[in-house]
Amino acid sequence: MPSLDQFRKRVLSDSLFSPCGMAAAIQRLSFVQADPIRCPARAQDLILRHRVKNYRAGDLERHYPNLDLEECYLFAYGFLSKDLWRLVHPKTDKELTDEHRKTLDLIRQHGPMHSKDLESHIGGERVKNYWGGFSRSARMVMESLHNRGALRVANRNNGIRVYEVADEFEPTLSREERLREIMLATLQAMGATTRRFLLSELSHFKYLVENVADRRRCLQRLIDAGRIRVDTIDEVEYLSLDSGRRGRMKTDTVRVLAPFDPIVRDRTRFEHFWNWTYRFEAYTPQQKRKLGYYAMPVLWRDQIIGWANAIVEAGRLKVDFGYVDRRPKDRAFRLAAESEVNRLAEFLGLDQSVQEVTLG
Repeated sequence: MPSLDQFRKRVLSDSLFSPCGMAAAIQRLSFVQADPIRCPARAQDLILRHRVKNYRAGDLERHYPNLDLEECYLFAYGFLSKDLWRLVHPKTDKELTDEHRKTLDLIRQHGPMHSKDLESHIGGERVKNYWGGFSRSARMVMESLHNRGALRVANRNNGIRVYEVADEFEPTLSREERLREIMLATLQAMGATTRRFLLSELSHFKYLVENVADRRRCLQRLIDAGRIRVDTIDEVEYLSLDSGRRGRMKTDTVRVLAPFDPIVRDRTRFEHFWNWTYRFEAYTPQQKRKLGYYAMPVLWRDQIIGWANAIVEAGRLKVDFGYVDRRPKDRAFRLAAESEVNRLAEFLGLDQSVQEVTLG
């Protein structure tokens, strides 16, 4: 069995593969989580900048219509291939409501539209949304149709989803087969994780396999067939895919990671690998924050040693580093951190000569 150090390096090298084209990177990742907060960029852009050559903030949204991708909920909301989207959908056998059918007919007739366009046809009544607040009924019905696979995101207009009618299709796999493929895609996206975490993240797929015990058996069949690898590290069992493509981590490199980067997202694995607790505090009251509104984990070599808060003010990038223990004092770290801030400024389209860095 590998040691913790060996296993951690394997997980990192699998996820931080050599930068390539956008379509190839997304295929390699399987899924890219999205988040609307832009600080200093959206999560999907911060994730892809480490894995796509010459990536710039907003490139995914700009190129999305030509990438044969879909927006959908897998273990979170994000971007995935059409093939994976077809495994997720259709989500329900329930009949469409009259409101659903009317909306689909309008979009077929008028072409892609966002919720404001739909309001001009069906009105803009305010209704209670899923979170206890209020949204326009047009937006709610569009989101409902998108969630069940009847609408797809055609593109975005200033970040707002523009929907069109999705192609109809008949699933070629059984529900259990679909769930097994979704499990494999999730492991490809997140990397090594525990059985408990994987089943928890995919619990909403009970519309495919309702019983928890049956979902566990689906997973065990993949393990028994050798499609999922099992490693025990410090008495913790990890499930993963064996990509067969071992990359090499660049030495003396600093990377500022998105809060939802595949390396970071499994918080239990994070604590096991790096022995500290990272928290996403954007929704934490300011006076209770310990790391910062959008603190991003900082990877130095194969260790996550702290976090960075980055903001853009008057065209100037300001990055403030914080540490779990103390800042590495060697010159190599300082140069690597400054180089990463330069890359972040370039990714944001900012002048690299005017950024402000506080290494702490």
